[in-house]
Amino acid sequence: MKKILTTALLLAASSTAFAGIITVEKEAFFGVQGSVIDTTIGFGLHETVTIDAFDALLGTLTGVDIKVFAQIDSTGHSTNTSGLAGQSQYNFLLTSDWDVTSSVDSYVFHDSGLLFSEFDGNHEVNEVFDFGQLTSFQQGTLTASDISMFLNDVDFTFNVTAASSFINVTSGGSAVFENVIDSASWGRVEVTYTYDDIVTSVPEPTSLAILGLGLAGFALSRKTKKST
Repeated sequence: MKKILTTALLLAASSTAFAGIITVEKEAFFGVQGSVIDTTIGFGLHETVTIDAFDALLGTLTGVDIKVFAQIDSTGHSTNTSGLAGQSQYNFLLTSDWDVTSSVDSYVFHDSGLLFSEFDGNHEVNEVFDFGQLTSFQQGTLTASDISMFLNDVDFTFNVTAASSFINVTSGGSAVFENVIDSASWGRVEVTYTYDDIVTSVPEPTSLAILGLGLAGFALSRKTKKST
């Protein structure tokens, strides 16, 4: 009977279960999407955002899905104040790769090179060449080869260096133009944690039945000994 009791107690104690796969999302961002003045690029931008660590009290982390998003917006206009008609061209050049880096992985949104270009081949005297707002939206995914890194906070840094300018020429004489340019960037990281939700240990019905049988047998054994 002692063996039956021991087995029953072990079964009752090992009844910890998992409720199933559950997800929780975290996100971090900088700037205002679509703004040309909030987080200006200038000659270079390096913005770091932090994704909060997975809360191990929730359960066992089984997977991490990482999505990254970035956007550059640029506006500008050029006014021909020369006495002659001319031509104007706007160029927005990435002087390095536009990317996001972290201790987990990195992603290149766009290689270095020309991102935007607008041209006015007949820029009349006193005319305003306004190309409106130019937008480049990019997105990608990162791979976490070691998901345990997300048991701590993880930093993601968005990087872009650029040069934007107007090229103004006239058919003769001096080229006098008034140029205005505004450019800014925005970025976001979205992380989805997948985990097994641990349920508080509760004896299973089968374990309880065996435990009851063991206790009954133990009581019967003691009663038999007293009778003898």
